Amino acid sequence: MYYEINEAAARLAHDNMSMRDYIPNSATSEYRAAVDRAAAVLEEVKAKCKTQAQRERAEHYFDRYAKKLAQAINQENAIGTRCPSVLIAGASNFPVRKKEKQVAAWEANRANFEKADHYLHLLKTVHIQGVKSSDPEALEYLQAKLARLEAAHAEMKQANAYYRKHKTLDVCPYPAYALQNSNANIKRIRQRIASLQAAKASPTQEEQHNGCTYLENSDIMRVQLVFDSKPSEDTRALLKANGFHWSPSQSAWQRQLTENGKAAARRVLESMA
Repeated sequence: MYYEINEAAARLAHDNMSMRDYIPNSATSEYRAAVDRAAAVLEEVKAKCKTQAQRERAEHYFDRYAKKLAQAINQENAIGTRCPSVLIAGASNFPVRKKEKQVAAWEANRANFEKADHYLHLLKTVHIQGVKSSDPEALEYLQAKLARLEAAHAEMKQANAYYRKHKTLDVCPYPAYALQNSNANIKRIRQRIASLQAAKASPTQEEQHNGCTYLENSDIMRVQLVFDSKPSEDTRALLKANGFHWSPSQSAWQRQLTENGKAAARRVLESMA
């Protein structure tokens, strides 16, 4: 799966930075080489996947990688067209401020390359990962999966309608149980999406307790306990026994933001009280 690379922008960006001639289609060739390497990873990972769901998720992350990488490259080249280098323009009346803005834009676009790398990492590890509600990519994946399921279900219904009308073997009908299973899968994914959307839409809940703050952090889908000072050894043991882990980046003890997670936090708070 390749996405289009803007060769006109790639050429102009190159000419703004270098005295050498641009090699035709080199930006596209480099991009496709990177996607081809990812495709090889995809085949390796799919061979390790134990379920069809894992294989589908691997394909999803491969497509996201290819798309995001193309976006990052095209943005990089578009930024490159905005201002020539001092080598090309010369030092006299060089637009310093314009160049500073260009460099800042390049720095911002680095996030797109990092996002592409993130998708590639997810692809490489998908065979050992489940679809967790706490995963920032879970909603995107589930929505894409729902679209595929709905499209497949529509095709099944069309095939059955065609068969009923024409009574032809050109299109074989799908049995009733196949449509029922398809409907059940669609309903399950829709419910999961709705639950995840509701959780993410909920504002962060915060409660103050004696020496501890209780947080329902919907941004990262974690229930958190933030202590005013380092908790005692007994308290730390209590936290671990209830599934909490210390997060240095959040300075909090946390676990997934689920009903079980909320109940576990309440148990900890009650025990501490």
